[in-house]
Amino acid sequence: MDRAYWRYFVFTCVMAPLHLSLTSATPCGTVLTATSEKKLLTSQGYPIKYEPSQTCSWTIQTSDPSMNVVLEMVDVMIQPSTDCVDDSVSIYDGNSNTATKLDTLCGDSRVFLASTGQNLYLEFRSNDNLETRGFQFRYYEGDRTTLCTFTFTATRDVKTFYSPGYPIDYFNNLTCQYSIQTADASDSVRLEFTDVDVQSADSCRYDSIGVTNTISGGDDPVATICGTVASRYQGGNNMKVVFISDVSKVNKGFSAEYRSVPKEDCSMQVEATDTDSFIMSPGYPTQYFSNLICRWTIVAMDNDAVVELTAVASNIADTSTSCSSDRVTVMNSDTTELGTFCGTNTPTYESNGPNMTVIFTTDGSNQATGFRLKYKQKQVTPTSSSCGGTLTASTREQLLSPGYPRAYLRSQTCTWTITALNESFVNLYVDDIDVEVGDECLLDSLKIYDGGSSSSPHLRTLCGQLKGYRLQSTGNVMTLVFTTDDSNNGRGFEVSYQQASTELKCSETLKAADTYSYITSPQYPNPFPGNSSCTTYKIGGESGLKYRIKLEVLESDLPEPVNGECTSDYIMVFDGPFSTSAPLKSINTQKSRFCGKELPTFVSPALMMVQFHSTQATTNSKFRMRYKQGIFADEFVSPCGGTLTATDDIQNITSPNYPDDYRGFLNCTWTITTTDSTKMVRLTSRNFQLLLWPYPYNCDAQFTWLKIYDGYANTTNYDYECSRQALMLRQSSQNIMAVELHVSGFSKAFSLQYIQTAEIVPCDYVKDIGSFGTLRFPGNVQGPVRGGTCSWLIRRTSVEENKHMKLTINSTALIKSPNCTQDFIRVYDGQSSASPLIGLFCGEEASVVLVYGQHILINASLAEKRSFEISYSTDLNFLATLTRYAYSDKNGIITSVNYPFNYPRNAEIVWTIKTIGERVVVEVMSSEIEASEGCINDRVEVHDGESKNGKLLGKFCGTNTPSYESSEESLAVVLISNDNDITGKGFQIKYYEKVSITGYIIGGVVGGGVGIIMFAVIAFISVKRPCQSRYPKRNAQATYVNKH
Repeated sequence: MDRAYWRYFVFTCVMAPLHLSLTSATPCGTVLTATSEKKLLTSQGYPIKYEPSQTCSWTIQTSDPSMNVVLEMVDVMIQPSTDCVDDSVSIYDGNSNTATKLDTLCGDSRVFLASTGQNLYLEFRSNDNLETRGFQFRYYEGDRTTLCTFTFTATRDVKTFYSPGYPIDYFNNLTCQYSIQTADASDSVRLEFTDVDVQSADSCRYDSIGVTNTISGGDDPVATICGTVASRYQGGNNMKVVFISDVSKVNKGFSAEYRSVPKEDCSMQVEATDTDSFIMSPGYPTQYFSNLICRWTIVAMDNDAVVELTAVASNIADTSTSCSSDRVTVMNSDTTELGTFCGTNTPTYESNGPNMTVIFTTDGSNQATGFRLKYKQKQVTPTSSSCGGTLTASTREQLLSPGYPRAYLRSQTCTWTITALNESFVNLYVDDIDVEVGDECLLDSLKIYDGGSSSSPHLRTLCGQLKGYRLQSTGNVMTLVFTTDDSNNGRGFEVSYQQASTELKCSETLKAADTYSYITSPQYPNPFPGNSSCTTYKIGGESGLKYRIKLEVLESDLPEPVNGECTSDYIMVFDGPFSTSAPLKSINTQKSRFCGKELPTFVSPALMMVQFHSTQATTNSKFRMRYKQGIFADEFVSPCGGTLTATDDIQNITSPNYPDDYRGFLNCTWTITTTDSTKMVRLTSRNFQLLLWPYPYNCDAQFTWLKIYDGYANTTNYDYECSRQALMLRQSSQNIMAVELHVSGFSKAFSLQYIQTAEIVPCDYVKDIGSFGTLRFPGNVQGPVRGGTCSWLIRRTSVEENKHMKLTINSTALIKSPNCTQDFIRVYDGQSSASPLIGLFCGEEASVVLVYGQHILINASLAEKRSFEISYSTDLNFLATLTRYAYSDKNGIITSVNYPFNYPRNAEIVWTIKTIGERVVVEVMSSEIEASEGCINDRVEVHDGESKNGKLLGKFCGTNTPSYESSEESLAVVLISNDNDITGKGFQIKYYEKVSITGYIIGGVVGGGVGIIMFAVIAFISVKRPCQSRYPKRNAQATYVNKH
């Protein structure tokens, strides 16, 4: 089972980059055409499970009658049986099942074959007993005599090829040849192996990828590859890749990309491995090119290794001792120069770190055949761990396999005995293991025994790649036996051990990685103690919507259910980190609680909790599970969402885990369609609240939200909800509405009601808003827009100290009319039309009003199918200071905020007016301020100085229009309003500079003298440029202060 699961995981995670569909099934009875392009044939239901009791067939025919159909198995898991008498795929050498049968497959059998003629016929049969994930073939046309020989033409576009069977396993006894030639003979081939997993061995003596540069004299070796090293190479205009496999082990294979590059594009990064690779000068072994600057950066695959470089052949035109023209320069890891050579010299260099740079420079004169350089990495650090020994467990210590984390390519058996003090246990933690995977771990393995030798009771055998395994001895001794052969050895292992006086904790928070980690019952593989209700595992992973967590139950030995119910010992899985999260249904059993011998699999979007319950005093139960993080999109089943039908009766949509709150991560969509296509969908909810507290920003800035679409999901017309609504009311303009719920962490419980209706939705409603965003009136999902007068009460969810709200109203879509007699928008500073009017708009450019209170009433009269938008944001009331000056010969004007409409309530607004060396005069031209005796309510104060801290010169309210004069060069005008509903349109004040008589005299004398001197210059300038005013446009500085 482990190997089958491993194959499937690799396939799922790697197929996406190949742009091959994972779930697009090939319809039964299809006649398929095989071309040189590789295509897929996929069973129904793949990769979840195929349908029972079916017979399905396909015919594959080549487009070229002279060619054969080539068929390679990509992935297969069909119910296994002796001689495949149950479920099976049969392959026939012709166009029907009467032709010669080439093979019959079931289980995880694999095949790579070709027809003798132009056709292949495949027939799949299943019974009603057991269904598994099915199969996927790759098919194309080729010549059966050269079954694995391909010729490619390289252009500037990147193209891909891969080994047969990739990305699951290649096949035994293969010799595949891939010839790559550039379309332009003057170009070079650039080749990159993006994914490699070929049986690793010393000198790649079993399976290998050979890369050569094809030249007139034959094939010039470039590299020999095995193991898991991704690498890149560049040759001439013709390169060859030869892939060879033997009769023994098979791995995933390889994927490679190729393209052509100009001859002068000769710089790249290459990887140094333990085997020799080569760099050739452009054009080698013919002449290299003029005016080249080629740079190769060689990087060792192991950080603790160095790079060794040897010039195997060298024929560079410059033969001088200085190498001043054509030359090769070698740079060290620390960018110091290791040396320069030219002519026929063949030196050897070694870096002092894990990288080296080779620079080839040529001039425009003489050329020669160039060079061929050999490079590889060289290990300089000794092995950090011995093979076996006797260890004492106390505090937590680390144990590494020989050579970890490098592959240790030799046959060996290492045994360690770990002893703790008497009356103690040995705890073992598998922090990392990468050991060749095989059926029943027969190839390489780490075996753990509960005692002092390999004859002690066997605890566990581990192989493959995994993390997070925990084991505990029943006594004070544990033995580890590590066995490897001479190939595919992986990194080895890293474990840690320590002495423990108590049993392992049964409640933990775990993090999923891209390799498997394991969960076992307490004291596994022995039965766990009875009455154990504390076993809780919370499993999380990396953030990101594409990643999910998969939990697979590998062994379950729990009490059988009673009357179909798990009542005593059972395991419960939740879609979130809490027991209040929604139960998570298994993708194969559709249950969230399991017991007995069930082996369910669960996939969660981000977090899951596994909780074990035991009520028996004694038990013989145990379990083993594994989990990992990956892209499991095809297996995830959302706990919510679906297709709904709206009728004339009210129906409900409830949140996951309703009526309790939901804690977890999910994204689900309900699509609602009316039974009467002439009606619309209406969605309502009273006291809707998605979050624990009102959210001050737009819903799309939050991690949890509800999205309501006018039509199908992902249409452009939608509304967000995430805050609190006393009454939610949405309506489609057609017979379809979609509701999408996105939860990241938490969502309060909610219930939505939907019904079909022909009525137009009322246009008066309440809307809660945060600190910034945009509103559209009528709303995006408010049904058909109709004419008439509508009112919207806007409620600020929070009124922050020292902040006001700025509303920018875009009314350009409205019908323009004098005095706003047709379309209009009225804005009131309060909850009703009796509140102060602070804005009236109809078809102008975008306008701005300021609001300080919590409520805003929008009253609008709109013609048919017209709408408008309001953008809102909160700003600090202390605005940036913009200094302006008053002048004696030019008046300035200041008006109250929102003038000529009502000034805002509950505000304190300061204007500062300055001049230089003279006095400031203000004259109130008009005033409409709430009247009160002594102006104790709303009022305007005028202070001598830059702020209200200066001397009070006077105050006014009502319709008074006084004047004031500063004693110095600045004056402050302060509007103060309270929070009642009585305001006014405010004021209009004229201000200017008052110049004294002394100023006129001094100005006249100085001005006269300077005027005589400057007259000629001014006259000249006047001719060259029209006269401009010396007074810049100016406004008084205004500072806003919220009263509190």
